[in-house]
Amino acid sequence: MHKLDDQNIYAALDPSRLGARIAALPGQCGEAWQQISQAELPGFPQPQNQVVICGMGGSAIAGDLAADLAQAQGGLPITVVRDFRLPFKPDSRTLVITCSYSGETRETLSLFQEAVKAGSAVVAITSGGTLAGLATESRAPVLHVATKGEPRNAVGYSLMLLLGLLNRLGLVETRESDVQSAIEAARQHIARIEPDRPTESNTAKQIALELHGKVPLIYGGGFFRGMARRWKTQFNENAKVWAFFETIPESLHNSVEAYPDWAESGLPLTALILQPNTAPEGSSGHYEVLAELLKRHTVPHRVLKGGDGSQLVQLLNMLVLGDYVSYYLAMLKGVDPSETPSLQEAKRLLSEL
Repeated sequence: MHKLDDQNIYAALDPSRLGARIAALPGQCGEAWQQISQAELPGFPQPQNQVVICGMGGSAIAGDLAADLAQAQGGLPITVVRDFRLPFKPDSRTLVITCSYSGETRETLSLFQEAVKAGSAVVAITSGGTLAGLATESRAPVLHVATKGEPRNAVGYSLMLLLGLLNRLGLVETRESDVQSAIEAARQHIARIEPDRPTESNTAKQIALELHGKVPLIYGGGFFRGMARRWKTQFNENAKVWAFFETIPESLHNSVEAYPDWAESGLPLTALILQPNTAPEGSSGHYEVLAELLKRHTVPHRVLKGGDGSQLVQLLNMLVLGDYVSYYLAMLKGVDPSETPSLQEAKRLLSEL
């Protein structure tokens, strides 16, 4: 029996049941979509000509995914900011969406206050904390992330709140039918890769076994650009392993030059190419060229395609797959996927400065 098919390891290594929180993503998405569909939103005095999504860590990833979907539609540009200050001067026509699961993220609080001071339209997405209090004081709408667990495991909730908000403001279109079909597709996908499904028929377990003892290098382009970062950060936080991500087509203009050095370097790399079913215009060949170059230089790699369905269907399916791969990699390493002691130590050190 494969190690990942021994159900005892999940109880032993995952006492807080992070695996169950991963499996809850479809339900999260449904609850969040219902909330934003029924939420009372104020009419902003100026029509928005720019959208900024502010956040850090797991709270910012949903912004990346929403921005990628918006770009694929050719809609209003969305900028994701991970910093203390906005890289430009906002005004009354700037929509600033601040995302912090805890409501206590220092960088996000700073960005919220900057946006309010500039007279921008501001919305807070949070489970509570200081951000919710500041938003209430400023009379800014608060969308509640009503799920328990780690910020990285609330990504589905935050994503649907973002997409629903942008849809209601007429900035990015997300159809009800696409949301429901994506949620159902994610639910079916989870049934195919959950721990009860044996390794020989479980793609997520197979990928985790290929990555065990390796350094994952994830490539993503189009509406999977932010997904590559998501996979990377899930490997970091859940499996506690080094991982890196690159974007397509940019990687074909620099990083491929290092491929001939792979055999001599001894780097235990395994590359994963996340390929949307429909590539952006002009870049359809980039994925094939990248895979061919990896093959020529004998770099272990696997191409993971988005499959059938809408962009949102593909996005949620790839999100689920990456979460489970990182979870199974944690089991193979023998670590608790929920605990993040180094992150907590970094926060403690920052608080002492």
